[in-house]
Amino acid sequence: MIAHSTVAATIHVTLALLCAVVGFIQFVRPKRGAGHRARGYFYVYAMLVSDVATLLVYRFTGHFTMFHVAAIVNFTCIVLAVVPLLRTPRPSNWLTAHYYFIAWSYPSLMSAGLINMAARLLPLTTRGQVELTALLVSIATMTIAYVLIRKNRPASDQLTGAAMPAGQSGVQT
Repeated sequence: MIAHSTVAATIHVTLALLCAVVGFIQFVRPKRGAGHRARGYFYVYAMLVSDVATLLVYRFTGHFTMFHVAAIVNFTCIVLAVVPLLRTPRPSNWLTAHYYFIAWSYPSLMSAGLINMAARLLPLTTRGQVELTALLVSIATMTIAYVLIRKNRPASDQLTGAAMPAGQSGVQT
């Protein structure tokens, strides 16, 4: 366990670090097949647990912070990314919805991690300095994410509805 840390914080940090690695692998690897699904399930379950654990961590300020809000937003993104995959039949825009929601959950994770690292490693002495650092890191992270997410988005639902091979559209055959 991490020194001077609660169980919830240790679970959160461990799962968040694993999700950072798995999310990067998901980004650079092909988006179909059993490997993608297995990594995706790990990412989804680990992020959901990590986000819930975040809501239990109050050690630094003693109250609800923007990290808690970010965890709720990230949790919502993860759920909204999975819902189209679970519906039968899948909606016509399932691929786009899945892609954007899951893709935006990753920069949220990275931004939170980078803000935490900056707040701990830089000689920030005031709340204002921490808030400015958080704002700048968030803007930089989200700008890079915006460019990468747009560049790598699926080509307008590459395979939708009837154009999909049997068994992948969610339609019972």
